[in-house]
Amino acid sequence: MKKFVLFNYNFFSYFLFFSIVFLFSCKKESERHAFKGDVINSKNQPVVNASIKIFKTPEDWLTGHNMVVQLQSDLAGHFESAKIYEEGKYYIFIEKYDTSNWELSEVQKGNYPTITLPVNDDLSRTIEPNNIGLLANTSWRLTNILKEYTKNGQSAVEWHSQWPITNNCFKDNKIHFKKDLTMIIEEGKTVCTGNIPNTIGNFVPPMIFTAWSCQKLPNSSQNVKEFEFSGWPEMEAKNAQMFVSCNQSMGLLYVYYEGTGDKMMLNVYSKF
Repeated sequence: MKKFVLFNYNFFSYFLFFSIVFLFSCKKESERHAFKGDVINSKNQPVVNASIKIFKTPEDWLTGHNMVVQLQSDLAGHFESAKIYEEGKYYIFIEKYDTSNWELSEVQKGNYPTITLPVNDDLSRTIEPNNIGLLANTSWRLTNILKEYTKNGQSAVEWHSQWPITNNCFKDNKIHFKKDLTMIIEEGKTVCTGNIPNTIGNFVPPMIFTAWSCQKLPNSSQNVKEFEFSGWPEMEAKNAQMFVSCNQSMGLLYVYYEGTGDKMMLNVYSKF
């Protein structure tokens, strides 16, 4: 008889524990929320297929790293995620072509677009024309190093790839362009002797590309647009110029600079 009572007591304790866990799980599930809203243009019209990127920290919003989720607006300009995110403050970046919710004057003050869960503010997000999508919020990886040289007995100048014999300390170099118009040059895991591992500079993104505003990359058929930069001592000492491909689908960035022996060098970066 005592054993039977003890068995029921254990069973009741287990059932009670299971019930508490189950109720707790339901409560936790109900505390999850969805990102949602509408994207409109300056004419109050819905924007279809806009890219919506959500970040947890201001630094991630500036660099585009560690994205929480990426969404896309539908035919009505609406976007909505799964209901799986914790409440709190997040940072939202919306863009389509040459329009976005990025405002340099606000960014330079440290005011970044936010979205709060549960959503309790204006759900409509306006995007307007700007030049942010051409460079800022992008990262580039070094994919080739070219040397300009002259054939013996000829005046023709060509590009010759130095990539196979390039020191590995260059091969993991990266350039990050942030939304506050600063750039970060990283040498990655391997650091070249005498060079600064991380250099922070500034840049001025080129305006919207048009056929007449582009130029030929030296000794190539590639149409490019030059933009200004500062704060990269190594390249400034080599009188470097920076270009981005006018054909944005190519996703190529070029650094054109003086090498040794009156040779010109070209570093080719690819977007990632």
